[in-house]
Amino acid sequence: MSVGSRQGLGGEGGSIVADAAPARHREPRLTAAVQLGWRIAELYAQVTDTGEPSSDTLLPAHGSLEPEDQLELQLRAAAGDARRAGIVAQRRSLQRLLPLAREAPGSPETAEEFRREVRRCHIGLDKELWAQDEAAGRAYELGNGMSDTYSRISRAYREGDEEPATAWARVFGRPRIKRLQRLLDDLQSRLDSGGVAVVRNHLDTWSDEVSSRIRAGEKLPSEERVRVGLRRQSVAWRQLIAGDKEPEAYLDSKARAEVRNEMRKLVWSRYWRWIPTVAALLFTYIYFFPQIFGWYDENLGRTGLASATVAIAAAFGITKASVLLTVRTRTHQWSELLWNQAMIEKVGEQTLMLEAVFPLRRCEPRSLREAVRGIAREAKDRFTQGSSPLRRPRTST
Repeated sequence: MSVGSRQGLGGEGGSIVADAAPARHREPRLTAAVQLGWRIAELYAQVTDTGEPSSDTLLPAHGSLEPEDQLELQLRAAAGDARRAGIVAQRRSLQRLLPLAREAPGSPETAEEFRREVRRCHIGLDKELWAQDEAAGRAYELGNGMSDTYSRISRAYREGDEEPATAWARVFGRPRIKRLQRLLDDLQSRLDSGGVAVVRNHLDTWSDEVSSRIRAGEKLPSEERVRVGLRRQSVAWRQLIAGDKEPEAYLDSKARAEVRNEMRKLVWSRYWRWIPTVAALLFTYIYFFPQIFGWYDENLGRTGLASATVAIAAAFGITKASVLLTVRTRTHQWSELLWNQAMIEKVGEQTLMLEAVFPLRRCEPRSLREAVRGIAREAKDRFTQGSSPLRRPRTST
């Protein structure tokens, strides 16, 4: 298991995995609200930094556009998310920001004005979503929080309005993480439950590890690690929550094969205590089967009591076929539940990018020759400091 794997994946808020249904259940309006919250937070935080341009295509992709074109694209995408979330009036407010967005990258004053307008639109969107549907308002704030997990730390490196160490401690502090997890718990049954379980577990891991590494005096990640690694982590969280990407899509062929091993571990860890009891019952049944069969033939079969029992059970709808169907259905649900949990465990391992962003310092082992030289040098220093120069003997005159 990689760092941060937890039993049950439910944390203190309950076992989310236990409720993970085999069929993906999402509400398009709520996923649109998550996306809308994400985009509005990005527009506010990154108006002066649209990322490093990419030149790996002949025609420019969205990451290779000029800053003003990128802001316009994000605004239009946010307007589309607002439409899908059922917000009409605020969608028009976003579209009215297009001229300002094209001027913002070239002027600090215009950039601040753009931020003020985005903030005003954000407040309007939040109010309208909460008024229409409380779940949509929570989804919008969840999207804000997921985006700010990266944007706030990136802005601390870029603009210096907050110390990076302070930003790391506050972003992954327990109060903020608990607030995000409460939003995830409230929306778990209406979004992708498997993706919510993975993100919830990741937030616990990041919170614990970041705080412990800062206390231990670990060196903060470089800005490049933040721009690449933490950005990828937050995007993966958004994709898992909004259902843009199925959790299984993060697994390669090797990881998919390991899911079965993970499932065996879960079965063994949960049910190994019952193995002796089941074995004893099976042994008892096999050993006493002839006596049970003889007692049944003599006491129930001949008296007609068995036929009467079967007839009464059939009157209540209890038949052999219905019992077998119930057993098969329950067994299928149980196996699917374990498979889903094993899948979530493996997806959580594959998508956790903590070590790529905030790695622990590891002391490089010295060679044997260097170690011997160090010990000899230390012994020589101690001997030199502890010895005093010899005094010349006195001579009589």
